[in-house]
Amino acid sequence: MNPDMPPDVQLRHEVFAQLNWDPAVCGCDVDVSVKDGVVTLSGRLASEALKAAVERAVRRAEGIGPVVNRLTAAA
Repeated sequence: MNPDMPPDVQLRHEVFAQLNWDPAVCGCDVDVSVKDGVVTLSGRLASEALKAAVERAVRRAEGIGPVVNRLTAAA
């Protein structure tokens, strides 16, 4: 962790690092916001399986706490 970076910004970077590292979800259009340590995911994905894969990847981030998954899947 970078002590000069606000914790929410650092956590957002960690989440994006996990999303970019995981080949199952890399390239997905996911909006990530972090406020007071709570990570909120939003966006529209191609499937429920992809939605679950994104949440699994995010939960691997260092320092992760509560995750609010507002992702939707195409029908």
